[in-house]
Amino acid sequence: MAFHKEADVGGEAGMKYFIVGSVVSAVGIYGMSLLYLWNGNLDMANLAASWSAMESIDPLAGIGVGLMIVAFAFKVGAAPFHLAVPDAYSGSSSPIAGVLATASKAMGFVALIRLLVIVTMPSSGQAVWMLAIALIAVVTMTWGNLAALTSDNPKRILAYSSVAHAGYILAAMAAIGSGLADASTTSMILTAVVFHLLVLVLFKLGAFLVLSMLEAEGRGHRMEDLHGLAVRDPSIAVSMFVFMLSLAGVPPLSGFLSKLLMINGIVSVSAGTGPASATSVFSWAQGVDPVFWLAVAIVLNSALSLFYYLRIGLVMFFETPESDSPLKSSPSLEWPLSLRSVIMICATLTLLFGIGPMSESLLDLVSSAVDSLLSS
Repeated sequence: MAFHKEADVGGEAGMKYFIVGSVVSAVGIYGMSLLYLWNGNLDMANLAASWSAMESIDPLAGIGVGLMIVAFAFKVGAAPFHLAVPDAYSGSSSPIAGVLATASKAMGFVALIRLLVIVTMPSSGQAVWMLAIALIAVVTMTWGNLAALTSDNPKRILAYSSVAHAGYILAAMAAIGSGLADASTTSMILTAVVFHLLVLVLFKLGAFLVLSMLEAEGRGHRMEDLHGLAVRDPSIAVSMFVFMLSLAGVPPLSGFLSKLLMINGIVSVSAGTGPASATSVFSWAQGVDPVFWLAVAIVLNSALSLFYYLRIGLVMFFETPESDSPLKSSPSLEWPLSLRSVIMICATLTLLFGIGPMSESLLDLVSSAVDSLLSS
């Protein structure tokens, strides 16, 4: 990140991410040390057994888990621990930003799932972290989308988009912690979360790779750099538009399916909690479990995100380009061809992993992996 010399902010972004990341890592390690003091070891199965055996939350265990949640919240880009994310993404080269927004975030969520669902999830009742995660989820998705609406830097828009998507996933995890989910519903929600993390690699990394082609020309940091991209390179513009629609959750793309599965899981958790004798929607809404409103928050924020995703599509297809020359990505002949191929593959898989047989096959694999995780 700091070695990205094409941008003046590369060194600053790298240093900021290093300092904040180091502090947060220290916080997480300190949380682990508290868990070690409390339990005597850090074996996951032993921690889960000790946590389940507690009649009331031990201060060492509670604080330790809380500090680890803070560390992982930074890793996944959740508010208010996301402040270094926009600078890090916009200051680094687009391929590096793509890795940070996909693989790095996915690993953070895998660790968070193991901590919250495997170790600290009670056998019955609401998890102690449920309200905190639910609040962080709503703040994260709303903050990310509102910030993206006000940005004119495509890379910062994608960075704030990553923050919003972290909120969607945290909302699904909060539903698991509500205590209303049975084993099958928990498995269904986790399958949706892992599926979302997998397909997110396709359209988020693909979008950053498109920006990397613009960076080769010294562009990609202003919305004007995307003007008329459909004139300069129609196939790349169409691919970018597919990525934006998938990020927004437009059917029948894979981003729509993953969001639909998460929303379906959250609604399934809260199903039957509203009063059966309600005579109006308002009276029913007063009695329904608050988990239901997490699904509503995802829907509303997804609708809000359409404004800035479609904005990118509009400027690519309906604005006049600053240059009429064909898009080129590097003086090298091999790298541009391979980069274009990767973008096309990402766009194609984004379509194929929507509603269709390939999505069913991937969901079966993810479901098997989740079942193995829950039984470990």
